[in-house]
Amino acid sequence: MRERNRHTMLDDKQRGLLDKQAFAKLVTLMPDGHPHGTVMWYRREGDTVRMMAPESAVKTKNLDRDPRATVVVDDPDSGYSYVELRCRCEVVHDDAAAREELHHIASRYIGADKAPDFVAALDDAPRAMFIFHPFRVQGQIRD
Repeated sequence: MRERNRHTMLDDKQRGLLDKQAFAKLVTLMPDGHPHGTVMWYRREGDTVRMMAPESAVKTKNLDRDPRATVVVDDPDSGYSYVELRCRCEVVHDDAAAREELHHIASRYIGADKAPDFVAALDDAPRAMFIFHPFRVQGQIRD
C-alpha cells in the first residue's frame, strides 16, 4: 500500500504524449470490483491529470468510494505508443472549480474561443473535478 501513496514523476516523452490532443480512457472500479471504463477529455497539470464529470456520474461515485483509477492515453499519431497512469484520485466537490477546469480542458479540444459557450451551455447539475496523482507510470513511446 505504501507504493500507492508515492507520487511518480512523468518524463519529458510522457508529458509530450499527454499534451497532445488525445482522448483518455479512464478506468474506475464498480462496487462489485468490476472495471468501469469511459473515454474522457483531460488536461495535464504538472505531473497530474485533470478531468471533471457530473456529481451524479458513475465514475464520480466510483472515485468517491475508491480513489484508485487507471488513465490510459494513446498517441493519436502512432497506434503503438501510449502512457498508462495508475493513480489515486483526489475528487474535488466544487462546482465552480470543476466548471473552471472544464473551461481549460475544453480549450484544448475545441479552442479557447468556443470553450466559454460550451461550458455555459451545460445543464445546472453540480460537477466534480478529478485530480489524478500517478503512483505508477508505464507504457511505450515510439519515436
